[in-house]
Amino acid sequence: MRVLVLRSFSKRNWVLQFLVACLSTLVFASVSRASPKVMRLAHVYQLDSPSGMGFQAFAEKVEEYSQGRIEMKVFPAGHLGSNRNIYISSKTGAIDFCVPTFPMLADIVPEMTILNAGYLFDDFEDIKRLLVDPNLGQKWNEEIVEKSHVRILGAYYYGKRVVTTGKKSFTNPEGVKGLKIRAVPNPMSLSVIKGLGGNPTPMAMKEIFIGLSQGVIDAQENPYPTIWANKWYEVQKYAIETNHQLNAIPFAISERSWKKLSPEDRIAIERASSETMDIISGLTREFEADIAERLKAKGMIIVPHDELDIEAFKSSVRESVKAQFEGKVWPVGLMDQVLSARES
Repeated sequence: MRVLVLRSFSKRNWVLQFLVACLSTLVFASVSRASPKVMRLAHVYQLDSPSGMGFQAFAEKVEEYSQGRIEMKVFPAGHLGSNRNIYISSKTGAIDFCVPTFPMLADIVPEMTILNAGYLFDDFEDIKRLLVDPNLGQKWNEEIVEKSHVRILGAYYYGKRVVTTGKKSFTNPEGVKGLKIRAVPNPMSLSVIKGLGGNPTPMAMKEIFIGLSQGVIDAQENPYPTIWANKWYEVQKYAIETNHQLNAIPFAISERSWKKLSPEDRIAIERASSETMDIISGLTREFEADIAERLKAKGMIIVPHDELDIEAFKSSVRESVKAQFEGKVWPVGLMDQVLSARES
């Protein structure tokens, strides 16, 4: 009788252990499914800037569209390093999303230098069409993926560059002659400013205010938000809306991170990215218009785009850029190809 009891208890104990094991497996599987994939986005923009606000919206959209399968962590304002450092970390997969610049990517694909050329694009839609062209933008992106291990998801509008001066205004290249204009220290900036008619003077951003106030340079060129942020209105009188360069910023994901995503999560990220690019572009346009009004209130005189001889500027700048880059940095005929793609 004692033996029968022990056997009965042993059987009941085995069944209990089996049920507990099954329950544990189900709980573990449920917890595993509920644990989101954590992805990191790093950038150098302040949280209250158009870019900063846009990427916060991106994080929220990714979490929503992935139905919680992805949890986004955003590191703004250079918390994880400089723009280039973040880009390098994305190439290795240490950071999932980055916001590089087209000149950075042009180190890998020289043809992408043309995205910063002067007077090739009338509006941001022209750049968007170029980036999806199978023989241009899409082909360049494939090279970036292969050689740099990041994938461009999209790009957003970052502003038009205008020229500010301290003493005189102008409406055509003749009026620019003799002006020492601060240039970004790269070949494209130098070439564009020469095309505008000025004497390009390379100078670091932090030196511009002193350079303008002491007369080392006569003028500088940047988008309105940059002019406002650096208070150059204190040492400049005119803002001439040459709009000679349309600045666009690419948004990219580490190719290693991309390969780890399910098809459903890739769709979620592409959808969130597309909507975010539109959000940031819209905020930037609003910001530009607001800054122009603020500069007027500070006493600056705005010379509108439609009062300038844009055709003269366009012809001169394109000629300058073509002479320096065609057949040297990019293939012969690329500028004409880009202009044709823009119109198609």
